[in-house]
Amino acid sequence: MTNTSFDLVDIIRTLQKKRGFILAMTLVAMLLGGIFLVVRQKKYKGVATFFVNNPLYGDRSTLFRSQDTRYVDYFGGDDDVDKIMAFANSDTVRDRVIRNCQFDKIYKLDLNDPKGHAALMSIFTKNFTIKRSEYKDVTVSYVAKEPVDAANVANMAVSVMEETYRHYYTAMKMNIYSSISEKVTQLDSSINALTDTLAGLRDKYGIYSLISPDRRNIITGDLRAGGKGYGRAIEEIQNIESIKDQLVTDRAHYISTLNEFAATTNRSMEFLKLITRALPPTSPTGASITMVLLVAACAGIGFSSIYVLLITYFRKLNSVVR
Repeated sequence: MTNTSFDLVDIIRTLQKKRGFILAMTLVAMLLGGIFLVVRQKKYKGVATFFVNNPLYGDRSTLFRSQDTRYVDYFGGDDDVDKIMAFANSDTVRDRVIRNCQFDKIYKLDLNDPKGHAALMSIFTKNFTIKRSEYKDVTVSYVAKEPVDAANVANMAVSVMEETYRHYYTAMKMNIYSSISEKVTQLDSSINALTDTLAGLRDKYGIYSLISPDRRNIITGDLRAGGKGYGRAIEEIQNIESIKDQLVTDRAHYISTLNEFAATTNRSMEFLKLITRALPPTSPTGASITMVLLVAACAGIGFSSIYVLLITYFRKLNSVVR
């Protein structure tokens, strides 16, 4: 039995002998890589970067604090960034982006058709990327055939996320605002009713002095003795005035609270801070010409070398007499 050896020396000699073939295959691979660069459709990536602001900084307890001087960081924490990531992956945000950016005109699909809408949502999901870094900044990017479309979609995504994130907090504040506003309306009705009652009692008994016990228990004015029922009239006026004074005080407090909530829902308060606006890219995304040719050359050398070594080895095996 004859042992067939194919050691390192044989491999080197084989590669040297077939170097012309290996070089030719390498050039062919680089040529195919160049053709791929020419034929492939160019795509562009729009990139925008932003920070998440701390929503507590725009809260009523922070804006109008009088005693609590606790420090509140301007930048949002990891929990706030998590919420932004959740909003970015929601169908609500993606649907608004494709509608605002007119995807139906860009990709020639019917947005009102369920299949067309699903296709546009799939296109957006495939080309849209959102990433966070250890510095708590968030980067969004979108890949499109046109540079302007790529930049517009990236910027629109940030705008929609900011509006959605802000609405999450302002909606709750507006619900509170509406509840307090309804209470103010009820207080107005009660105060008007008490005012009419007090006016009738004062005109009936001729009592026009300030006799409310809620006002530091001070009675002002000139009260003179009257006829029968005069004392009861004073007590009734005192009771009704005490209730009315408390309602007026509550109403003033509610109105002040309404103003505070209205200030916290102002649109000038941004919840996302855009630090890098997406601009139309000047060069297509993907590997560069140098990288593609280098990869093609390595692939050509690798495959052609393996092919030569395998063919040579099997020929040597077949030439051995068994």
